[in-house]
Amino acid sequence: MPEFDQRFHEIRPYFDEEINEVLQRLTTKPSFYMLMAYLFPEMSGEEVAESFKQIHSSREFQRQYIYRAMKGVSAESTDGLTVSGIEYLDPKRPTLYLSNHRDIILDSAFLNTFLFEQGFETTQIAIGNNLMVSPLVTDLMKLNKSFVVHRDVPRNQLYQYSERLSAYIRTIIQGGESIWLAQKSGRTKDGDDRTHTGLMKMLHITGTNDLKASFRELNIVPMALSYEFEPCDYLKAEELVHIQQGLPYEKDDKLSMIKGIRDYKGRVHMAFAPLINDQLDKLDDIANRNDWVKALCDLIDSHIYRIFRLWPNNYIALDIQENSCRYEKEYSGADKDKFLTYLDSRLNEMKGPPELLRNQLLQIYAAPVKNRETADKPY
Repeated sequence: MPEFDQRFHEIRPYFDEEINEVLQRLTTKPSFYMLMAYLFPEMSGEEVAESFKQIHSSREFQRQYIYRAMKGVSAESTDGLTVSGIEYLDPKRPTLYLSNHRDIILDSAFLNTFLFEQGFETTQIAIGNNLMVSPLVTDLMKLNKSFVVHRDVPRNQLYQYSERLSAYIRTIIQGGESIWLAQKSGRTKDGDDRTHTGLMKMLHITGTNDLKASFRELNIVPMALSYEFEPCDYLKAEELVHIQQGLPYEKDDKLSMIKGIRDYKGRVHMAFAPLINDQLDKLDDIANRNDWVKALCDLIDSHIYRIFRLWPNNYIALDIQENSCRYEKEYSGADKDKFLTYLDSRLNEMKGPPELLRNQLLQIYAAPVKNRETADKPY
């Protein structure tokens, strides 16, 4: 076992030597067989249980089950995944993939599916403890190389939890493994992807006093997932409108996970920006440490805004918001009709003031265009 086993025991994924025991435990749970029947209808429960006896590593579990499940999800709920920026990836470099976050499961899953196909080692995945909604889900997450980020920590314990998480991430990167990490706590629900300074300060807690050297050790590669049809857009809009209006709203993370996987997403694009290490020199003139961290967040955001694939829906939403035709060259009349029909279908599933809900849905799609407009000059 690694030396950090006890210190990080509560948050780490399962070690390979624990995988088989966990899999055998899963085969005693009826709920597990229900899930397998949905994902792999061609396999009987006996076949699943028998195959689990031969799996002794997370990579083998990913190869036999996670990868196949993701290919099925992609085939059934998307019109395909495209990728850009592959030239910025180095299979020998442990990398912190700092990503926008649109879907609970799929953002990191699409990354690991791609890396697996390219022959790269898959990443460890940061996931909030609020998403560990059952022992079955917890086991599956930790089998799939997920580590736990505790959210809503009491203020008097915040530094302790942050320091442990920071140390864990650095330990993993320095040990030669890569990590997927969202640019902020929780998904972007209003379409406005922004890196939180608190996250960057957490990463630095266990770094050196030299900010630039500290972040260079992490090998940050900004990345962006863009979905033609935003996963859980109507749930996100409904939640935001209820909060804005002071109306009661009960968020259901389990429902969001299920809908995010099953609902139609259209085309999906994943993009990578260059490693930011050399660009940190641009921040040398900033003396104030808080200002330096804010400038780092802006740098990362400018990359994400530029590599984010804008779909016709995004341009249509902004033109509708502005009652303009600024971007009419980016879409056809058929594109607009399709999007308006889609908006109406989503509104029919939502509860709350219709006009506010519609405006919030439009904002989810329009925000990436606004961010592209304000991004810095190309790198």
